[in-house]
Amino acid sequence: MKRNLGLSLITAAVLSAAGSYVPTSGEMRQIRERMADLKARVEKLSAAGADDALLADVAVYHKAADWITRHPEEFYSKIYVANTLAALDRGIERAGQLAKGSAPWEKQKGRFSRAYRSKVDGSLQPYGMIVPESYDSQKPMRLDVVLHGKGATLNEVSFLTAHDAAKPIPPEEDYLQVEVFGRTNNGYRWAGETDVFEALASVQKRYNVDPARIVLRGFSMGGAGTWHIGLHYPDRWVATEAGAGFTDTKVYAKQTDLPPHQDAALRIYDAVEYSLNAVNVPMVGYGGEDDPQRQAAFNIRERLEAEGYHFAAGVLRWTTTDLRALFLAGAKTGHRFHPDSKRESEAFIREAVAKGRSTPERIRFVTYTPRYNKCFWAQVDVLDKMYERTEVYADKNVVKTRNVTRLTVTDGLPYGFIMLDGQKLPSPGVYHRTNGVWEQVEPSVGVLVGKVRGRSGPVDDAFMDSFLCVRPTGSPLNSAVNERAKSTLDVFAKEFDKWMRGDIRVKDDTAVTKQDIASSSLILFGDPGSNKFIAQVLAKLPVTWTKDALTVGGRTYAASAHMPVLICRNPLNPKRSLVLNSGHTFHEKEFAGTNALLYPRLGDYAVIGTGGEVIAAGLFDGEWKVK
Repeated sequence: MKRNLGLSLITAAVLSAAGSYVPTSGEMRQIRERMADLKARVEKLSAAGADDALLADVAVYHKAADWITRHPEEFYSKIYVANTLAALDRGIERAGQLAKGSAPWEKQKGRFSRAYRSKVDGSLQPYGMIVPESYDSQKPMRLDVVLHGKGATLNEVSFLTAHDAAKPIPPEEDYLQVEVFGRTNNGYRWAGETDVFEALASVQKRYNVDPARIVLRGFSMGGAGTWHIGLHYPDRWVATEAGAGFTDTKVYAKQTDLPPHQDAALRIYDAVEYSLNAVNVPMVGYGGEDDPQRQAAFNIRERLEAEGYHFAAGVLRWTTTDLRALFLAGAKTGHRFHPDSKRESEAFIREAVAKGRSTPERIRFVTYTPRYNKCFWAQVDVLDKMYERTEVYADKNVVKTRNVTRLTVTDGLPYGFIMLDGQKLPSPGVYHRTNGVWEQVEPSVGVLVGKVRGRSGPVDDAFMDSFLCVRPTGSPLNSAVNERAKSTLDVFAKEFDKWMRGDIRVKDDTAVTKQDIASSSLILFGDPGSNKFIAQVLAKLPVTWTKDALTVGGRTYAASAHMPVLICRNPLNPKRSLVLNSGHTFHEKEFAGTNALLYPRLGDYAVIGTGGEVIAAGLFDGEWKVK
């Protein structure tokens, strides 16, 4: 889709009033010319078969210029013009080097930027690298994954500019570091969460990373991201360091009187509900004594105390011998890391790094969804009741569970058998419980029916992996509903572009291929008349939908004025999700506010009026049925 890179007089007036810098026509002409140059070079390199990963390192500079010109309000000051031009120059320089068969940044030391192409939407996403002089590609090295705080003027241009600056590296930082872009300011949720792991995977392919010595750390919004990702994925890190941020939604974001489906969804995403997983990973929690966000660490520590773990209170520090955790407060400090606390945190992390991450014999693991289902050798595949507390407690080969229907134990236990809730079973293996009795089953048995990881809801869950939006082209049963569906798609595309920094992939229903169905979740817009795929799968969906009536959850609505929204397994490919008539269920107001507001609004299903009003919403059980 062609975009106008010029600025109209009206647009310029609006930007001026909003406080953004308005580039001159000459400045915009320079940007357009260099964008065209870099684009032509990238296309030529691609046609010549250049390495895709290296090409991403080049093309990301064009992406940065593309997005700032799409969103001219992001020229926050005059320096953004110079930085955009400088970014394009760096891209052109790299393109020239790659055309000659060279990529010197592959062996570069110091601070610089790299990129990858995301599986979610095919977009280019940058990340910042720090490679110390001591790095030797023949020797595995510690890697720190760093999550940045919220930046009011953050975009691709400012991110690349910061990481391409020749700032010296402190001598104590003698390890690899990657700073994740996180698709700007979404608290490392949804595609922002996926970005953390895609950036990590890219770094692991390109550098000799010691997998037993990967640290996760962040402050402010990055602290919230570290609480979230560190506790949801406790087996990925040798240690975590979370400063400030938030760990709950209701209190932090002042959300009260939420409907049941939203309240249940918070049990999926609020890090405080996963506090028990701190048992499995060395963890530092920090907050300034005068910083309201110190409450994030307090929440986790207090929940651990409620779980039975004991902390000794010292001067601005809480320690425990029950688990590997340290909680610190900066004396008379606001929203920053106090130097004394930072030194103590660094010593704690270096001690954990020296020991390395190892597979433990004892774990305590809690989850509320198959989305976050793994801790070392224990994997919860199916929950008995969705969105309710689910636990695995293991001491060597004695395993106890709560709310688990299906469990996988890998070869992390060298005993040959386990005592699973009192039953002796061969190990490793996959186990299914029926009427309170466990039995070992083949891995393929029963996994494509109910909710499992990557296909568990709510609606927003579908946008953490590859998805394809399918646009209707046929004759609708009800034009008002079809128009509402198409406008929903338009809003999703606009908001994803601005706030998730990518173009959603969209195809007409007549153009979708078997490969599309195999590789992506399908996001279908329209009704059974206008979208041929809705008509094709309708009989297998948990709704009844005709020209006259829409029935969801045992209630019937006039089909002329109501549209279903839902997520379920895709009948055309049970390994993927299918969504009807929805993008993200939160919108621009929430994106622009605190990122704690980016939680699911519609659950697994909803009925929406043609004016956009929510008539009903709720959650499916583990078998995709209305509770």
